[in-house]
Amino acid sequence: MCRLAAYVGSEAVAASTLLYDMPMSLERMAYAPQELLTGHVAVDGTGVAWWPPGSDAPLRYISDKTPWSDPNLPLLAPTFRGSPVIGAVRSATEGISYGPDNVAPFITGDLAGAHNGWIGGFCGAVGRGLLGKLSDERFGRLSAMNDSLALILLVDQYREDGVGEDLAETVSAVIADVAEIVIAAGEAATLNLIAAAGGEMVAARASAATEVNSLYLKSAPSGSWIASEPMDNSAEWRPQPPHSVALITADGIEVRELSGGRRAR
Repeated sequence: MCRLAAYVGSEAVAASTLLYDMPMSLERMAYAPQELLTGHVAVDGTGVAWWPPGSDAPLRYISDKTPWSDPNLPLLAPTFRGSPVIGAVRSATEGISYGPDNVAPFITGDLAGAHNGWIGGFCGAVGRGLLGKLSDERFGRLSAMNDSLALILLVDQYREDGVGEDLAETVSAVIADVAEIVIAAGEAATLNLIAAAGGEMVAARASAATEVNSLYLKSAPSGSWIASEPMDNSAEWRPQPPHSVALITADGIEVRELSGGRRAR
């Protein structure tokens, strides 16, 4: 299982804040996670996406190395400043290839996102069903046969198709449709997802026919945080309810029941 962390706020922060600086940083989560459902470590890649001040488009740094073994990232991460910021450390799913192209966060246009989990049957009928929802042009952006990348492309597709009045509703629709396809195929999926665009960030905590991965939220005066596990000992961290979607802005966090949640069980 991957570990995720993200921030959105009125002040820009450095990617190093998520990756290295906090007591339970992504670096530490990679080798000493506390709440993994499956696996033991997340050492198959490291990535970060951030929106520099004044920019509508995210930048991305990805590596197939761990946060401590990448020779460049510790030096560069303090210069990757912006808001929002999304970081991830990868634990590869069986059947999904290794390499930088498979490391989240993924970027498409002004959207960036990361997925913590797996989609059962993605390398078979489930994957064909999901990828069939993509336009020809967007299918061409599938740089790797990766279930997490497919989820981000689906969010982008649904945005273009006008599904949902905001990013939270769009993500809810994607999660519900993926869960429906997965369950109909007799498979299961874990579907925690962080996506951001246009200054908004959305975090979904969901699954289909299996247990739900951990996800926590924190509001602070300067901004809001999301992480697979609390990143410090402050009492402000609280678990996001299962089968919910959180709309996260610099002003706070709004948690909603996940649309179609009866199917994403």
